[in-house]
Amino acid sequence: MIKISSYTKAFQLFGHASIIYLKLNNYLRKDFLKDLDFPEELKKDYSYHSQYYNRTKQYMHANHFFGELLTSILGRKMNQEERRLFANLSSCAPIFDDFFENNYDLEHIRTLLHHPNEENTLDPSEKLAVHFLNNILKSEIHKKTFLQAADDLFAAQIESKHQKENSLNQEQLLDISNRKGGFSGLMYALLLQESNSTKLTELGYELGAFGQLMDDVFDLYDDQKEGIRTYVNQSLKVIDIRFVLEEKEQLVLSIAKSIATSTKHFKKFKSVLQVFSSIIEMALEQYESIQDSQLSSPINCLNTERKLWILDMEKASNVRKLFIKSLRNFE
Repeated sequence: MIKISSYTKAFQLFGHASIIYLKLNNYLRKDFLKDLDFPEELKKDYSYHSQYYNRTKQYMHANHFFGELLTSILGRKMNQEERRLFANLSSCAPIFDDFFENNYDLEHIRTLLHHPNEENTLDPSEKLAVHFLNNILKSEIHKKTFLQAADDLFAAQIESKHQKENSLNQEQLLDISNRKGGFSGLMYALLLQESNSTKLTELGYELGAFGQLMDDVFDLYDDQKEGIRTYVNQSLKVIDIRFVLEEKEQLVLSIAKSIATSTKHFKKFKSVLQVFSSIIEMALEQYESIQDSQLSSPINCLNTERKLWILDMEKASNVRKLFIKSLRNFE
């Protein structure tokens, strides 16, 4: 039987997450565009300016929670300047994704990354990316370290373009996911005021890598359909995926425990992380049921229907299941 205290802690946790979500939505409505400081000539036509449609909102939601999770281990919340920096990096990220997907001259883009001069941009997307990047670089962050992390991420993204080829083995595919997520997480960690802490930036890297592996789990079928090979969708058995994720989670918790400002802050960090872990656990259990019924394995997922490999978190039954799993984590 689940203890009453576990229910109390779970309700407090979900309530805290709801408050973060509501505050972020309020920020997106009121201060987001102001913090991005759009160039006047791009305001009229660029879709980012629309208050109804903003492609970066999904990036902001994920990255804002990422920032709040990192600062929670230090016993504080993100401040206004950190939120501004996160907003600009979250706005810059999808444009860089487009550079890779739309076959831009990547050497030219890499030059802009290291020398973000608007005079060298060739179209509005490049100009906007440079604008957001300069909004970050004019702050008090350690620019050299930040740009090195950006370059490392850029290199990992270039390598990821080979994921459609059969030449990469499982170890190489896992390394790409680790570096893509890791250097992305590192870039955000470097925007925090404690970025001179080696352990905090290490936590940012490993937490980002964990997040990328989570995305690979959720996108198992769709990535496979698009011909994108990942460690997850090339695994012969679900247990191999489970082992990698559990190992990564334990590494994240180990680093977090070493820098937590108190036991209370570590427990809070662990509880939030385990909510996300519970969602992954639900997905893996679903995949295992497919595997055990001999319908398919991850590497052969295209032999079955897509709906079998999709975890629908809008279903009431899955929400209840997540809540129960979260309760057990508090016992």
